[in-house]
Parts: sequence; C-alpha cells; structure tokens
Amino acid sequence: MNQTLHRRTIVLGAAALLAACAQPKRDPSAPLNGEDFWTGRLGLQVDEGAEKNFSAGFDLSGDADRGNLTLYNPLGNVLAKLQWSPGLANLDSPDQKLESDSLSALLIQLTGNDLPIQALFGWLRGVDVKVTGWTADLSRMDSGRLTATRFSPQPGAVLRIVLNH
Repeated sequence: MNQTLHRRTIVLGAAALLAACAQPKRDPSAPLNGEDFWTGRLGLQVDEGAEKNFSAGFDLSGDADRGNLTLYNPLGNVLAKLQWSPGLANLDSPDQKLESDSLSALLIQLTGNDLPIQALFGWLRGVDVKVTGWTADLSRMDSGRLTATRFSPQPGAVLRIVLNH
C-alpha cells in the first residue's frame, strides 16, 4: 500500500470513528478529568474497492475541541495516534508524523474532505445531529452499535462501530 493510500486509510478510519455513537465506558487507564471515553472496534468500508477498507480497535477520549484517538491492529499494536486541542492537531503513526492548526484542517489535509467534527461528537453522545452528506443510525445504541453512512461527497462510505461494554 503506498504511503498516500495508507495515510488516507488511517485518517478515514479516524475521521469515521469520530462519527461513532454509544454509551461511554471508562477504561481504568483513561483520564479521570470528566472527559468522555469510548473504546471498541470499528470497520470502515469505502466505495472505492477492497484496498480502501479499514478496521481497527480504538480508544477515543475528549470532544471536538480537545481529544485523543488511538487506533490498534488486531494484535493490539498502535497503528496511529491523533491528538488535538485548540490551535494544534497531531497525527503520529509508525510511517509519518503530521501537524496542523486544527483537527478539521488536519483531516482536510489528509483526506481532502471537510468533516463535520462537532456533529460527529454529537452522535457520540447519542444526539441525532443532521449533517449534509451523512446519515447516522443510532437505533442500536443500547447494544453499543452504530452504523453511519456517508453518501456525499463521493466516494460513499459505511462505518460500523461496536463498543466494548
């Protein structure tokens, strides 16, 4: 997989993960400062062929303004870490390190798409926020499952999230 495709796949997975929704479950190692925390597995299927599919375990804490996302392979090794706060966002993976002045700008740099970060964290809290180009199925939140579909801009994508209880 070339570096651009690899970077895009990681970022699409990270961005799509932000669209997840479920009841938070605090990990014993998670920060105890009152921020939200989610952990589980995600699968992202992009309508551009099998090479664009992505799956990973994850830990996510924070909100649209300040947070951390870590993606893991099936063996538990870190694929990438994404950290953001006002004025700064960093992506750190074994293949690259990137920095930008915001999470939105970093995601645009990596994917070419502006993603609805505020709405995505609304979904995390179980709020059915309407966003142009996306639909979120929150009907299985009680079992820690979410399906979110991006239909615009193309390519379309389907994100499936299963949270650890």
